[in-house]
Amino acid sequence: KFSLPDQKAFKEFSRGMKMKLGIAVAMSHGAKLLLLDEPTSGLDPMGREHILALIKNYREKTGKTVIIVSHSMDDVARFANKVIVMNDAKVDLTGTVDEIFENSTHLQEIGLSVPQITEVFIKLREKGYPVSEKIYTVEQGYKELKKLFEGSVTND
Repeated sequence: KFSLPDQKAFKEFSRGMKMKLGIAVAMSHGAKLLLLDEPTSGLDPMGREHILALIKNYREKTGKTVIIVSHSMDDVARFANKVIVMNDAKVDLTGTVDEIFENSTHLQEIGLSVPQITEVFIKLREKGYPVSEKIYTVEQGYKELKKLFEGSVTND
């Protein structure tokens, strides 16, 4: 049987542990929809990865809908299936990750950033490198750079 820690013990938990506990409690209720507002806010990179992996695993195993409110475009690019961009309390854009980040100029105009790796590849294209416009994750960037370097290697 699962029981929550007493108040005194809970106060001694780290921010990351409190976040994990809160998400675990929400997941255990069996709701059809899980709504999380900035679930990784203030966490270190390892804590962020752990929380996001936990959420992704839950979504994949249960098939339940998970809505995450986030300003982290890096997290959105890596974990979202569908994206809704809000601006001035109105829906501004909706679509897949590709569809949303194809509008990187618009995102920046409304005060949102694009993933850092996307910015790197925008700069590479500006410098004349023939790289894809659809790079939103480090994994995609790695594959694209590997193709670029393998294509430029000669056997002289």
